[in-house]
Amino acid sequence: MADTTKKKSTSKKKTEKKRSAAAQKSKNKKTEKKPGKKKVVESVKKPVRKKSVKKQRTDKGSGEKSAGKRSNSLIPAKLPADTTSEIKTTYKKDTYPEEYSKNNLPEKTEDDEYTSAKERGDEPMSVVGHLDEMRSRILQSLIAVIVLTFAGFFLSDHLLEFMNAPFVKTGHKLNIFKLTGGFIIRIKAALVAGLMIGLPFIIYQIWKFISPAISKKDRKFSIISLICAFFLFYGGMAFVFFILLPFAIDMLLSFIGDDMLSTIGASDYMSFILLMSVAMGILFELPIVVMILTRIGLITPRFLITKRKYSVVIIWIIAAVITPQDVLSQVLVAVPLMLLYEISIVISRIIFIRKRKREALD
Repeated sequence: MADTTKKKSTSKKKTEKKRSAAAQKSKNKKTEKKPGKKKVVESVKKPVRKKSVKKQRTDKGSGEKSAGKRSNSLIPAKLPADTTSEIKTTYKKDTYPEEYSKNNLPEKTEDDEYTSAKERGDEPMSVVGHLDEMRSRILQSLIAVIVLTFAGFFLSDHLLEFMNAPFVKTGHKLNIFKLTGGFIIRIKAALVAGLMIGLPFIIYQIWKFISPAISKKDRKFSIISLICAFFLFYGGMAFVFFILLPFAIDMLLSFIGDDMLSTIGASDYMSFILLMSVAMGILFELPIVVMILTRIGLITPRFLITKRKYSVVIIWIIAAVITPQDVLSQVLVAVPLMLLYEISIVISRIIFIRKRKREALD
């Protein structure tokens, strides 16, 4: 029995030793990890500590020192007043940059605000002033058109004789199918004459309203473009009336047989003349449009050259829509438009080269 008790005691001692050894190993591992963490915290918080904290620790007891170490190690030290003020100012500058930029900039006066307008020749105005000016210019344009329309109505005999000349030369006469037809035709002719004669005055009023907002460098270009646009528009109308219209009338009347009686209305004839002449006048503005778009930078000569095939197809489609359904009249419209397209390419190239030279000088 004694032997068995001894064996049991020895086995218990061995197990206790093993347990104590395992516990020591785990403690050693924990102690190895903890110092590393403490070192990192200490290395971070060493520059933040102050001497006043150490003096307080020396006055306290040994038990209070350990508590002080634990508590003060977690509380961050206070920064000096200079650093806190710098941090606040930097934070304000980062979060509110507009206030600091406005305070640093010089204050603007009324003279500084209107210097650019005065350099362009513009008088400083309020919104109400601009609206008043626009109203006055619109009224002037309307009065001019009304006065010219009244003058055209009194001269309507000469206007109708001039407009009906291409048709009367064929030996046919125009017909009126309503009692008020003659009066309406005279008013229509007078209104068309008033608009065509008063168009330069209307454009002048628009120019006077817009020109103060345009810089002096661009005014010369815009004036030249407006003058060229007038000549091209009236040139397109003259091309229709003196060249295209007589040929088209003869061609269309030739399709009427001997067994048919032509009763062509005067109002239909006048609307046909106006449609063709205005349409050709707008199409003749192609070089001006190309010139402006090249000056802005939306079009280049290379673009116009590469898209020449598509432009020819579009020109022939437009000629087919505007002119009567015959080949010769389409040719008379399409060929001048193709020539204008080639001229617009040359103009675009000239403007593009000048623009490059200005950019190089600047």
